[in-house]
Amino acid sequence: MLSAEAEVESIRSLVVKHFDVYGVIVTPLALTFQVRVPPTGIDAPFDGLRQELVPKDYIPTITQEKGETLVHVQRRPKARFAGVRVNVILLILTILTIVFFGGAWNWADYSGKPILSAESIGYGALFFSLPLFAILGCHEMGHYVVAKRYHVRASLPFFLPSVPPLGTLGAFISMRDPIPNRRALLDIGVSGPLVGFAIAIPVTLAGLALSAASPAVSPTAVGEAIRPSILFSLLSLFFPVPSSFALHPLAFAGWVGLFVTAINLLPAGQLDGGHVARALLGRRQFYVSWAAVLILFGMSVFYPGWFIFGFLIFMLGVRHPPPLNDLTRLDPGRKLVGIVAVAILIVTFVPQPFASAGTQRGLAFEAVTGFPFPINATIVLASSIHLMFAINNTGPASENVVVNLRQNNLNEFGFVIRFTAFRIGTATTPVSTDTLTFRLNAVQRAVLDLNVTAPSSWGTSSLPATVTFEVHATTPDGAAQQDLVIMLQITS
Repeated sequence: MLSAEAEVESIRSLVVKHFDVYGVIVTPLALTFQVRVPPTGIDAPFDGLRQELVPKDYIPTITQEKGETLVHVQRRPKARFAGVRVNVILLILTILTIVFFGGAWNWADYSGKPILSAESIGYGALFFSLPLFAILGCHEMGHYVVAKRYHVRASLPFFLPSVPPLGTLGAFISMRDPIPNRRALLDIGVSGPLVGFAIAIPVTLAGLALSAASPAVSPTAVGEAIRPSILFSLLSLFFPVPSSFALHPLAFAGWVGLFVTAINLLPAGQLDGGHVARALLGRRQFYVSWAAVLILFGMSVFYPGWFIFGFLIFMLGVRHPPPLNDLTRLDPGRKLVGIVAVAILIVTFVPQPFASAGTQRGLAFEAVTGFPFPINATIVLASSIHLMFAINNTGPASENVVVNLRQNNLNEFGFVIRFTAFRIGTATTPVSTDTLTFRLNAVQRAVLDLNVTAPSSWGTSSLPATVTFEVHATTPDGAAQQDLVIMLQITS
């Protein structure tokens, strides 16, 4: 181990390689070198000094005080970092949760298939888990690659497993070296959101294209529905989708990607947006950070989750530490990148990301395109007609639904009335029965196919004649019930 004098001389020899030193001040906390600014500026020599000192566990900073340029060198305490094994374990756990609690969960909700079916797991992984994992993973790898470019050590991404409906809380990387300057601070901070944003846009567009063919959701549906950002609404204009529709899991993955981008770009604490704001505004970022936290607290009126998020930022620290070189300002190109980041935040942020559409359990019969509603049909003796309508679970939770026919004795006159199929999401099930049982998720509906065959004769009664029968839908406990009256005009 070096003596104090030898250590001071060793550090001084490194500093004089990059700066003209005219004085040394020794304090218990740091060595301070009074230096002259090179004609080419301080950026390159200071970065060269940093790359020599940091591997030796010293941290340099550069300041200007009372007209002097000072280089401070402090000993860096030995730090213990998690090994790659932790990254691998979290990655495996997150893959499992994002496949089953993210992809399978969302595909089952979309299609009506069982959550553990091969279709839910396979299509859910393809259309939700994989694109969301790509957005989050590439976001973090954007930080990682740019940090390496600036010779700043960083960990591989730590993925965080979670519960439905996403199956993950995202990911983060750990910076193991301090940020050298404002340029590096902006580039490292903005790289992740820009990469994630670039991937989220085509994912969203592809998802919206698939959503155009999805079963519509009734305007009276209840539960929680996502609210679109400005950008999501603009992207929706590319496709002729109705104002209410079943969001395809791929579109939901894109929405999540855009929303995650917005959250990360909030100019608070040490979020990515906090890095960008600190690089652009310097010490004034402190006031912007506090303003962002207070705004989050205020927006908890619209969405309670903002209070929790604001509290976490407050606990982790509102103030952003300065880079080692806080003197070198940003060039115009990087200032423009910072402005672009602010614009992305504005168009992707959603003050109320989720909105409740109701709280009561209920069932509702609805029209299907091409079939008039209420149903008043004409049927000729000895012929058949095909009717189609939907039953919607308008409640906030999944329900088992039983649908049966009340034929009003029409079967005794020779009528044959049978359900021939029902469709939930993209799954069609052929049947031939007068009673159906299926499960509908919240704000989900089933489209029912009904076949009516009239008898060959109508006794002594004159024609035309009018008859009715009912379709009755109920939950097993009877808490939600609905009847549909179907009127038939019989002609010869």
